Amino acid sequence: MILLIPTAMVLATANCYVVFYREADQSFRRSLISAAILVFLFIAISTEVLGLFNLINRFAVTGGWMVFNAALGATWLKLKSARDMTFRSLAEPWLDSTRNFFRELGPWTVFMLAVLSLITGIVAVMAIPNNQDSLSYHLSRLGYWIQQENVAHYASHIERSISFSPFSEYVHLHTFLLSGSERYFQLLQWSCLAGILALVSMIIRLFSKSLAALRIGLCFAATLPIVVLESMTTQNDLVVAFFILATAFFVFDYTQNNRLTSLYLIPLCCAVGMMTKGTFLFYALPFGGYLLISMVQKPAFRRASLRKHMAAFVAASLILTLALNVPYWYRTYEIFGSPVGTISAGNKNTFTGPADYVSSVSKHVFLHLGFVSPGNRYNDFLLGQLKNLHGAMGVPLDIPRLGMPFKMNKLNFNEDFAHNFFGIWLVFLSIPLLLFARLPKAAKWYSWLTFLSILIFCFFISYQTYGSRLHIPFFLLAAPIVGLTFGTIVPAWTARLLPFLLWAAALPFALLSSAHPLLSTKWFFEEIFPPINSGLHLNVRIDGANLNLKQESVLHANPGRLFWGDHWPATEALLQRVNALNPQKIGFIFTEASFDYAYQFFLRKPGREFAHVLVGNASKVLEDPAFPPDVIIAEKSEGPGFSYHGKTYGLTVESDGKWLYVPSK
Repeated sequence: MILLIPTAMVLATANCYVVFYREADQSFRRSLISAAILVFLFIAISTEVLGLFNLINRFAVTGGWMVFNAALGATWLKLKSARDMTFRSLAEPWLDSTRNFFRELGPWTVFMLAVLSLITGIVAVMAIPNNQDSLSYHLSRLGYWIQQENVAHYASHIERSISFSPFSEYVHLHTFLLSGSERYFQLLQWSCLAGILALVSMIIRLFSKSLAALRIGLCFAATLPIVVLESMTTQNDLVVAFFILATAFFVFDYTQNNRLTSLYLIPLCCAVGMMTKGTFLFYALPFGGYLLISMVQKPAFRRASLRKHMAAFVAASLILTLALNVPYWYRTYEIFGSPVGTISAGNKNTFTGPADYVSSVSKHVFLHLGFVSPGNRYNDFLLGQLKNLHGAMGVPLDIPRLGMPFKMNKLNFNEDFAHNFFGIWLVFLSIPLLLFARLPKAAKWYSWLTFLSILIFCFFISYQTYGSRLHIPFFLLAAPIVGLTFGTIVPAWTARLLPFLLWAAALPFALLSSAHPLLSTKWFFEEIFPPINSGLHLNVRIDGANLNLKQESVLHANPGRLFWGDHWPATEALLQRVNALNPQKIGFIFTEASFDYAYQFFLRKPGREFAHVLVGNASKVLEDPAFPPDVIIAEKSEGPGFSYHGKTYGLTVESDGKWLYVPSK
């Protein structure tokens, strides 16, 4: 049944091509992006609607996709008859468009992008999802939604699982119910990266016909270390980046070409983008403001038709965004008194003056500037300059109201902490080049709006050690800027060499992810790297304190070891003990960082239910008094025993920071 999704994509792409883009430039890419947005919108709406009727199950979701495909198929048959079209007549221009695009890229660029896509695609399919956030809250939601057959909130020790935006998990919910497998989870981000690269190419083409700009821009976007690593995970930063870049493209496509289709696709991007991650607002806001100002300033604004389109666009954006997001916001508000929960409050800046804002921007920038060097002299120098800046402003470098304690990065292969060292320097260099490059006025507006987007982000969001992944949309928005500036000004040999250097620098991140490497990082960090580390005095930590650094290849790694690393043997013994008791109802007492999904993965079986018990946050009101656990697994001690819903539970096992409680006899 998983084939229902690609079938819908093919049908939607065909319909969009025939109705909107048959005579347009880049018709196939435009059709594909529009179809993806429509399919995503269907997933968002159908999940909420099915949840209202307690129909989140395999039968209902499959039926929904069949109806959706039938509607798309009927539309295609109607269009086929009216416009004398066949799939064969569609395939020819699509193939011609693809061949022309590959010809523009050149064989070497196609090879580099194909190698990266192949490596990350293999890992995405073969590796079990094991990102720490995914194990805690991204994926743990699915089991409870399926168990209760709706997407209502539930009692949870992990507040993020019932307060953070849910769209990416709605997609995973559909793929799991259609296939019965986690195999397709990580393909969401991988596919969104493919869509992002298509959008980057279309944005560049709006402003320039330069082949060098196209090649540099695409390679810049595809080789960002944090992007490469995230494309193999179940996080959601690439998903939200897809909607942000789509919004930016449609804004300039409308202002440049007056294409109404693009204008009315923006509300769809806004609605689903906000449902994916709140950072959508910060990055999309400048482009939305530019669109409205451009519409008002058009000479044609005096005409009633343009004013009508502007009113319809604003109304559609507000209505669709609120209709899609208010149900989830309201469910969160009912529990926490805030539509976004309370746990994200620690990510917000609290300013007392302009110097605080300069501090925030500087720390977000310096997050990407760190690198390895002999004796760590490079990082020490930069950190000294940052401290001097803060000393001159009279603002402490580390102050809670402006984020986490600051830390210079060195070299990290983890999808939460990797940074974009070469990327940030190329962005810096593009700024002076932008002043001298002969680019259309619209291209320069796009560039300044991109820089404004990160400044808005830095105003609201404080520095975090994992902030690199939150910057993904900015770097991807900047990819066309880097391509346009370097492709226009630098010598031809530099324009040919730069993509190769970026690709070569990105390959280790594709092959040696610390979470799920294609090649064994255990071998690399035990045999190859130590003499380099000590010989050059790089001071990179490769001991046990660096979580999951030494992993076996995903081609033959044990899922339990990918989840828990060196803690797996003790955890495996605990899980075997639980399964030996054959419980039907299992209770969890977790911390915010517990790997909820990992426990569900190993313990689930037909008829077995899970629930969080003795919850300490506001969601405790959702605990079910009719749920008497047969066993309770705890990751924080509740002492030798306790009572829960009239039952007394006693401690039977304590091992490696985990406690097992069973009913007392």
